[in-house]
Amino acid sequence: MRSGLRGIFVPLSSLYGAAISLRNFCYDKHLLEIKKLPFPVISVGNISVGGSGKTPFVMFLLEKFLSRGKKPAVLSRGYKRTADNLVISCPERGAEADVQTLGDEPSLISETFPSVPVGVLRDRYKAGLAIIERFGADVFILDDGFQNRELHRDIDFVLLNNSLSDLNDNYLPAGNLRDSRSRLRQADVIVLTSHGDWSVPAEKFIKSYSDKRMIGISYMPYDFVDRAGQTHSLGEIAGMSVAAFSGIAKPERFFSELQTMNIKIQRSSIFPDHHWFDEYDIDQIFGGDEDLIAVTTEKDSARIFQDVELAEKEEVKRIYALREKAVIHFGEEHVDDCLSNVFASRKDNEVYA
Repeated sequence: MRSGLRGIFVPLSSLYGAAISLRNFCYDKHLLEIKKLPFPVISVGNISVGGSGKTPFVMFLLEKFLSRGKKPAVLSRGYKRTADNLVISCPERGAEADVQTLGDEPSLISETFPSVPVGVLRDRYKAGLAIIERFGADVFILDDGFQNRELHRDIDFVLLNNSLSDLNDNYLPAGNLRDSRSRLRQADVIVLTSHGDWSVPAEKFIKSYSDKRMIGISYMPYDFVDRAGQTHSLGEIAGMSVAAFSGIAKPERFFSELQTMNIKIQRSSIFPDHHWFDEYDIDQIFGGDEDLIAVTTEKDSARIFQDVELAEKEEVKRIYALREKAVIHFGEEHVDDCLSNVFASRKDNEVYA
């Protein structure tokens, strides 16, 4: 948002900040009800709008749980989905859902982990109970859950990106801040994303807001995948001229990443965050060039590859999605300690480690 427009919205931001402070006060003082599921809830969230890498971190936690024999499930609001009813996806157990009714991020998680129930509903407590009744679970990951105060969380992982804009911004709508910076003290672990770009002074600056444990991560590309599910090595696409497009909160990192891989961006298109693509969009991306391939983010590809009608377009066969995974640079022991402690405190019959 341009600085002039930001100035217009500053009074509204003050009202938003006051409302957030009042809401947090009511929950902190137990004036508003907090519901508790019978199994641990692990929240992954942030204090600003979009772009901090929550979805890959959710996947990182899922891999940890599955490798230790746990039965995880994911709870999500399904931001900008086209329905508001309860939807549960678990393809390996006979429950499939359309990407538009489930939402792009939940669909991506469900496609990557088809044995894991993914429940989408504004009331995450109700969704959790439905998953327990239908599929069973012994731990829940609450995606984008830091502001979901009505559901008890056993652990809060709070992500901050490398720009530190989360700590210097205005509240919505003049800025991207959606929660008080002081709430960082209520986090259990601060997750510093894109750690390769962090400096020691930056980490010291964060400590002025929170003395909680920190881990440093980055999201590293490892391959491309096409509509048919075929994987392609980074080297296979490197050096090629492409049409690059994205509809995520901070697309500039994606375009920059392509350039570091020596991928030549011949055409580029930026769409709104969580944009639902149509046939016109696909035509515009390629610009009539029948020899050009297109590359996009994995989250964007979920809205295209999992759209039954759109996926049938011939041009979609020439779209490749860049896949990334979380790489821990330091502090992974803090993750394991937190998870081990929460299962012990819940008197779970199984041992996490």
